[in-house]
Amino acid sequence: MNDLWKKNPPKSCAWEITLACNAKCVHCGSSAGAPRDRELDTAEAISLVDDLAALGVEKLTLSGGEPLLRRDWPLLAERLRARGVVFNMITNGLLVAASADAIAAAGFHSVGFSVDGPAAVHDALRGTTGGFTRLMDGARELVARKVLIGAATQVNTRNKDRLVELHDLLVDAGFEGWQVQLTMPQGRAAKSGGEELCVRPEALPEIEETLLALKARTPLFLQAADNFGYMSRGEPLLRAGTPKADRFFCGCMAGLSVLGVTSDGTVRGCLSLPPAFDEGNVRDRPLAEIWNDPTAFPYNRRFDPSALRGACGGCPYGEICRGGCRSLAYATGEDVTENAHCLFALGRGAPRACV
Repeated sequence: MNDLWKKNPPKSCAWEITLACNAKCVHCGSSAGAPRDRELDTAEAISLVDDLAALGVEKLTLSGGEPLLRRDWPLLAERLRARGVVFNMITNGLLVAASADAIAAAGFHSVGFSVDGPAAVHDALRGTTGGFTRLMDGARELVARKVLIGAATQVNTRNKDRLVELHDLLVDAGFEGWQVQLTMPQGRAAKSGGEELCVRPEALPEIEETLLALKARTPLFLQAADNFGYMSRGEPLLRAGTPKADRFFCGCMAGLSVLGVTSDGTVRGCLSLPPAFDEGNVRDRPLAEIWNDPTAFPYNRRFDPSALRGACGGCPYGEICRGGCRSLAYATGEDVTENAHCLFALGRGAPRACV
């Protein structure tokens, strides 16, 4: 597993094209709002598209901040399409209705909306009066234009008991996919008392039960993200997205098959990781050189299961799970060798097999 990067190019990339944002989310992990200093200009961004394609990236997510606030996003989409990269977007939805024609024409494989609950819950978390209504208006406009739409939800203490209600709203609005992840204590969620948003490990079993019950009846492609779960008896269903339980969490892929790039050209294995995990900048070194540097991404490329500690130390799934989500482990313990947010460690059984 550690040498996966040597055998294959990165399959996917998350690219924060701007940190500018028109929402004020109390749970924003990157404290988005104002653009970063010296964000890549159009020429640099188009060059980065070429470099990503040349490196072999097959799938790319345009993210932010709010990606629709970057005025040249249609040019980036055009270049991605020309280079044969499958691309999607994650948006807060506030500008989608006004941009629906341009989005539909751009060639996105899908558009993901950040949706964090029914209207009152969503708007309070995102600091946007009427934000849920604007999001749903945008969703309807894209559905009318035959654009695939999905939702991503950060589960936290304010919305964990509203997931069933949110699920039904998404189905009624024509969403086709739903990714569920945990709010992590980073960015604004780690400041000014924001830690109260983050669910404690002991709350995970109840959330798992809710998700498994929904999966028994949902038409959505419902999937738990990398920072939720781990090796419980429900692991295959949580991870698979469909009733066919054919997937397991096989460890963080940052620096192995995925990478992230910030709006100023900084390369990380995952955008959820903090600056301590930066590997370089495309303004200083070519992207391929950063990726192919054998000393880069050491937390995954030189992973040693004997370094796992706490609940992860001695775990029978340690070599597979490798301590779960690196970002969550670091945010909750400032180390990547232990992850307390683990359903297996909480006594939730074990998967029948790992594939």
